[in-house]
Order: sequence, then C-alpha cells, then structure tokens
Amino acid sequence: MYPTTTHKEKFFLFLKIFLPILIYQFANYSASFIDTMMTGQYSTMDLAGVSMAASLWNPFFAFLTGIISAMVPIIGQYLGRGERSRIREEFHHFVYLSLGLTAILLILVLFVAIPVLARFNLEDSVFQVGRRYLLYISIGILPLLLFSVCRSFFDALGMTRLSMYLMLLLVPFNSFFNYLLIYGKMSLPALGGAGAGLGTALAYWAVLAVVVWVMLKNKTIAAYRIWSWSPIRLSLLKEGLRVGLPIGLQVFAEVAIFAVVGLYMAKFSAQIIAAHQSAMNFATLLYAFPSSVSSALAIVIAYEVGARRPQDVKVYSRLGRLVALAFAGLTLTFLYFFRSKVASLYGNDGEFVRLTSHFLSFALLFQLADAYTAPIQGILRGYKDTTIPFVLGLVAYWSMTFPVAFFLERFFQMGPEAYWIGLISGIFACGIALDLRLKTIVNKQTG
Repeated sequence: MYPTTTHKEKFFLFLKIFLPILIYQFANYSASFIDTMMTGQYSTMDLAGVSMAASLWNPFFAFLTGIISAMVPIIGQYLGRGERSRIREEFHHFVYLSLGLTAILLILVLFVAIPVLARFNLEDSVFQVGRRYLLYISIGILPLLLFSVCRSFFDALGMTRLSMYLMLLLVPFNSFFNYLLIYGKMSLPALGGAGAGLGTALAYWAVLAVVVWVMLKNKTIAAYRIWSWSPIRLSLLKEGLRVGLPIGLQVFAEVAIFAVVGLYMAKFSAQIIAAHQSAMNFATLLYAFPSSVSSALAIVIAYEVGARRPQDVKVYSRLGRLVALAFAGLTLTFLYFFRSKVASLYGNDGEFVRLTSHFLSFALLFQLADAYTAPIQGILRGYKDTTIPFVLGLVAYWSMTFPVAFFLERFFQMGPEAYWIGLISGIFACGIALDLRLKTIVNKQTG
C-alpha cells in the first residue's frame, strides 16, 4: 500500500489490489465448485449428500475465516499510521487464534453438524455420503485456518498477487485429489461424494506446505521477523476478537441463511436438492466478483482511514461500488445466455439440467443484490466498524428471507422457488441497512 494523489492513481492501485484478489477468490470458491461438479458427474445421489453436508459445513467455516479476516483492517491501519513494528505481534496472535478456532470447528463438525444431519430423515445412502464428507473435510480444518491467517497477512501488506498465486494452487491440488478419491484411480477405492471431502482436505495441507516455504524465502516477509515468536498477550487476542467476531458472526448469519434454505430442500426430491445446490454453487462462484471488491475496499479504506485522509476514503468508496456494478452487468449477461450450458456442467440428466437452469434464472437477481451490498460491507470493515453491521445484517437477512419464502410457498404454491426470492429480498434489505449505517459513519468522520 502507498498514498495516491490523483483519481487515475487510485484507480490503478485499486485494480492492482482487486484483480489478484478476484483470481484467488475464484480459486477459493473453486474448492466447493469442483467438489460439487465432480460429485455430480459421479452420482446425483452422492451430490445430494454432499449438498446437505456442505449446507452445514459452510456456515461454520465462514464464521471462523471471517474472524481471521479482521487482520486486514487492523494491520492496514497500522500501515497507514506508519506503525510497522506492531505488525509482527498481530500476525502471531492471529496464528494463536487460529489454533483455538481449529479445535472449536472440529467440535462443531463432530458434535453439532453430523447429529443435525441425522435429523433430516434423508435416504440412508444420502446421509452416509454427507456424514463421511464432513468427517473427511474436517482433516483440513487446521491448514485451512492457518492459510487464511497467512493470506490475510499478505493482503493487509498489499501483497495480493502473492495470495493469488498461492490460492491458485488449490485448483490443481483439489482437482487431482478429487479425481483420485471420488472415482477410485491409481488403485485407490472409489469414495464417491465422500472422496470430495478428503480431496479438499488434502489440497489444503498441500497449499499450506507451499505457503510456509514461500514465507521462509520471501524477503519482504522476512523484514517483519515473523519467525521470532511473540509471547501471548490477552489484550491483542481480545482486540482481534473484538474486530473479528462481529465479522465472523455477520458472515455466519449470511451463509447460514443459504445453508438453512439448502436444508429446507430436504423435503423435496433428491433431484431438486441436487439441482438447487448446483445452481447455488455456481451463483456462489460468481459471488467472487463482489466479494473481491469488498476485500479490496477493506484494504484501501483501512489504509486511508489510518492515514486520516477522508476525501481519499470517499473516492475509493465510489470507485469500488462502480467496479462492482460493472462486473454485475457482465456476470448477469453471461448467466442469462449460458445458464443451460452451466447446468450441464453438473450432470447429464435432462430433468436435472432443466431444474438447475430454472434455478439459475433466479441467480440473475443475486448479481445485482450482491453488487449493491458487498462493497458496503468492505467499506465498513475498513473503518473497523463491525459490530453494528453484524446486527443490521442479522436482522435484515432473517427478518426478510423466511417470512417472504413462507408466504410465497403457502399462498402462491411456489415451492423451492419461494426460497430463492426470499434470499434475494434478504440481501437487498441488508444492503439498504448497511448503506444507512455507512452514511452515519461518514458523517461522523467528516462532521
């Protein structure tokens, strides 16, 4: 990160940070995309099991990685103030946090997620796939969180290109291990959908090994002396949790809505479950665009807030929101014309492709809703304003999504489509609430 003076300089700096984030976000979301696509090609029944398991895994995973992402605004504001000596300790304390969070997530998977999955009266074959998927993917919890710490550290320093290169490794690793374990290649047993969980876990371990090697060799990182470990200070752990816990809870509330909707699909057929998950999976992949804008905004806004340049904060805020809207236009157009071809990536059955394509038509509005809401979240995180946005997001999502969905399902017999419309309503409501909060923060900063 560095200060800029003209709009042109800001635009190119924003792109320099945003584009690598976009690429590694695609790589990040690709783990779920690859799991879903390869499992769907193996068996629709296995895909239904993985879908139900992922609906339980994703909220917990998002909650803890959301906490870790608090490192970005914390370190970003230190950089803006020129307090580089504080950065090493912050990195170490987020490593300590990740170790504790690993134990928490493992407990949640074993003693919450799997028992909950058993209560949905799924077909036994679907339940067994889901249970084994959760057990296998839990092997990758530790490397996933440690890598999240390292990635947030790189991002806060403006080294988003390094994050991109490292995250891109996840794609070939995940594809390779999935191919071996789902289909039973090289004399290995064919594990089906459960193999996708083990393949993803092994991919996380492989990527972490490369990350550690890079951090040992990189001269820029060496300047921060991160291998000289700091003693644990409760004040720094509390600060990390103060900023990170609301972020994690906000992300959890958002992802949990989608997860609960996925679990409500259990009352429909296995084919509808699989089609819904496939459409939602691709919509999530496209979320990489607004999510990347949000992450880039958190970096540049935190830096400018730390440097006390409110006018530059306003320029970056407008710039990020325009970029998100432009990409929404591109993804919406692509999805409108190619949704049938996208659906065929997940399976070959004619009815399955028709259902998936139908659900993808609702994902068109997702693009606009996310382009409006996600950038505001990034701006607020740059201000380290996380607690009230969490409350606003929680209320907006949960007070809109299910009331709208239940009303449409009961009185208009819309079936699974009602839940898609409910989700879209919740995202727009969250965006409106966060926009009002942002205006309050800006007025305080400039008043």
